Amino acid sequence: MTDDEVFEAIRSDPGPDVLPVASSEAVAEAEEAIGYPLPSLLRRLYLEVGNGGFGPRGGIIGVRGYDFWKSDIFADITESAVGFRTESYGRQAGMIQLLDWGCAIASLLDCRHPEGAMWGWDPNLCCLDHALFPQDITFASWLAESIGRDFADPFYDGYFEVSPQDEAVIAVSTIGEEEEPCMWLPPVWVKGRKAGIWERRHRSADGLAS
Repeated sequence: MTDDEVFEAIRSDPGPDVLPVASSEAVAEAEEAIGYPLPSLLRRLYLEVGNGGFGPRGGIIGVRGYDFWKSDIFADITESAVGFRTESYGRQAGMIQLLDWGCAIASLLDCRHPEGAMWGWDPNLCCLDHALFPQDITFASWLAESIGRDFADPFYDGYFEVSPQDEAVIAVSTIGEEEEPCMWLPPVWVKGRKAGIWERRHRSADGLAS
């Protein structure tokens, strides 16, 4: 789907939780906090469809003025941008928390990428070292895949199905602390989907060979 097609699909059926449109000043404020412009599709949705409340589970977070229970950690994307920019590790600078799935799981949008690369955050399956992971999908494609879907689980249906191999290698580690390195093999994502064990082993072998 093109950006225009995604926009028209969301505008024609934004869902029951969509909020009133954002002001151009609030969008500009968010972009200043991020340090990068929002993807043009998201900017247009905020200004012409609603200040959040659309997308997967009706949970996309808005700019200043967003006031909804579906964001437990940050009040809006501007607040998340400031928080990420000032964190000591700096891994999420230029990103925003776009959707809060609950249980500390979130979808993040990397605004340093012109089309908006999507990232996932889930500290529950392993440790903080591996909580942040790229999903190999752009914002527009991610949003297009959400149209007409319920998203029973975060990121995609069946996300919480963990293989025996995964369970065997999960370890605990904390960034910045003197502990044994985590030996968990992070999941590989291909076009927004978690790859199977074969793809993960192949990617790991490629990395070791390089």
